Amino acid sequence: MTNGAAIGYMMLAAKSCGLDEKKIKELERDMYLEMDMTTEEEAEEYYRNN
Repeated sequence: MTNGAAIGYMMLAAKSCGLDEKKIKELERDMYLEMDMTTEEEAEEYYRNN
């Protein structure tokens, strides 16, 4: 999966949850930052443990 696809899924889910566009854009920015700073393995481990 590409970063763009993952962020697209997040944006669709956030919209479905009722988040406003400002918050969705904030999440998009934060996701790009996390994707640069965190490995896929670290992110998957975080997901599994939370």
